[in-house]
Amino acid sequence: MSSQAVAFLSSIFFVLSALAADAFNINKMLSAYPDFTNFNNLLIQTGIAGEINKKHRVTVLVVANSNMAAVNGVSKDAMKEVLGVHVILDYYDEAKLKQLQTKQATILTTLYQESGRAKNQQGFLNMTNTGNTPVVFASAAPGSKLDCTLVKQITAQPPKVSVLQVSNIINIASISNSASYLPDASAPKLRKALAPAPSRAEAPAVSQISPTKPPSANANANANANAPAPAPASTSSVVSLPSRDYLASSILMIFSWAWLLLPMV
Repeated sequence: MSSQAVAFLSSIFFVLSALAADAFNINKMLSAYPDFTNFNNLLIQTGIAGEINKKHRVTVLVVANSNMAAVNGVSKDAMKEVLGVHVILDYYDEAKLKQLQTKQATILTTLYQESGRAKNQQGFLNMTNTGNTPVVFASAAPGSKLDCTLVKQITAQPPKVSVLQVSNIINIASISNSASYLPDASAPKLRKALAPAPSRAEAPAVSQISPTKPPSANANANANANAPAPAPASTSSVVSLPSRDYLASSILMIFSWAWLLLPMV
């Protein structure tokens, strides 16, 4: 085999290695941590997991099983909106968070904003280093509560994906007050974890923004009547990921071209 052919095949090998190293699987990352079983299952049910795996730089704010009651029984559409707010379209780990200026809010864009369905700043987060307490995350939507704090770094693959644990589900007033957020008897319930994480000390009280006026009872009743019933979803397995299929097809195509071009070298 000529030196040109060896160099050509070596370059293909390095390209394939780079593609393989670039991919990640958020479900497999979280499956190593039983405390986040419910959150991981909801990422699968709503399809958010597949969207996360396609990103090049992303931070996922996860919540422990014991603090997931706020979304128990809500509609699938509302669940997808809430989870989308917990996916930041940039990379942040503990080291980067420590570089934030004290008491200065940083505006973050989330996956929900990218969906095009967010209104009234629903798709943005305010992240603030208060100086005295952990980093605080809050929805930029008017009337949302400032009650979600950073707990710790869970895992990361710099500079691609970072997983941070936060104290609870981020409150988004304009979503939590909507009819689609109301409990739905047909919605799948969260599966009880076999070994829930031990309770943590509550973070110091944080001031709240005055909530917006909730919609009337009649408006909620009409919205509930017209809302489609959520489709049942399985939580027992991890979905296959489009990014993995794309990687496999790319590898096959590259090797096919290499085999055809090799006699010409």
